[in-house]
Amino acid sequence: MAHEFYWISGSPNAWRAKLAMDYKGVDYVSRRLDSGKQENKTPAFLALNPRGKVPVLKSGDVVIQESIAIMAFIEREHPTPPLFGTTAAETGLIWQRIFEFVNYTRDSIDGLARAIFSGQAGSAPDAVRESAKNTHGSLAWMESALAQTDYLAGNAVSAADIAALPNLELLARIGKREEATTLALGFDDLNGTFPAIAAWLTRLRGIPGYDAAYPPHWRT
Repeated sequence: MAHEFYWISGSPNAWRAKLAMDYKGVDYVSRRLDSGKQENKTPAFLALNPRGKVPVLKSGDVVIQESIAIMAFIEREHPTPPLFGTTAAETGLIWQRIFEFVNYTRDSIDGLARAIFSGQAGSAPDAVRESAKNTHGSLAWMESALAQTDYLAGNAVSAADIAALPNLELLARIGKREEATTLALGFDDLNGTFPAIAAWLTRLRGIPGYDAAYPPHWRT
């Protein structure tokens, strides 16, 4: 059954679902949307997701919203290579790591990104520094975990790594912006501030599907 995948370049949520499919070598029809043209707000797309959010996966009559739900659906449809573990212990740890990232780390990264992109580095530098401080704190558990194992849930790539990767790539990207380096936010050189996370990013950049899933507009 053909999969149709609706996504927007640069969306961390769409990126993680796309990477899961590309990593597994899943065939799908790419439906890239242009948010600048409000293509995610058309009646046709809103019929798939009334929230107007990506990603969305359409597989026959089945429509799945939310990135991690899409990853779980694809895992059942295409179980090899496994991303959600092969034992109860592995599966439990993978889901634990996913929720640790979503509940305790993602929002701080996204908040810092919004502050940088909205120009607050110039208009409210103290608030941006505070946001960066919170982000540093929220990454401590990841740095600790990755100092013990190559990946978030052990020594093999899992859904936990793919769930976290896009947001960390976003952090690495905004950390090098002039606004961030001027305020010395500490994300321009992850090798110095978070060496275990930096090494993890390097490993993930070499996995199957990484290049295919990389946001096209970031290459320009």
